[in-house]
Amino acid sequence: MSQILGIGVITQDNLSHIIGLAQATRSAGKQVKIFLTGDGVHLTQEARFTELLGVGQVEICRTSYDANGYQDQEIPGLPDEAFTSQFRHAEILEKCDRYIVL
Repeated sequence: MSQILGIGVITQDNLSHIIGLAQATRSAGKQVKIFLTGDGVHLTQEARFTELLGVGQVEICRTSYDANGYQDQEIPGLPDEAFTSQFRHAEILEKCDRYIVL
């Protein structure tokens, strides 16, 4: 079984740290799963956000995204299936060997 690092993003302050952590994890041959919720969904509006899309599996809490006023905004390179729920977040947690919250 391959090792998986989960990154839960609940704040909008650490995009460069998230990118660096995800890239380092991927370089080490491990999988990365990123879930954005709460204020973390604001990071989707940052220019560097797309750097995460090629590094790991990115999913976004649909409820948080809509509640923050982004319901009509698509994210280039991110499929509709990436907008999920807290139930999916729980599934990600279950599959990860390690999980960090930023």
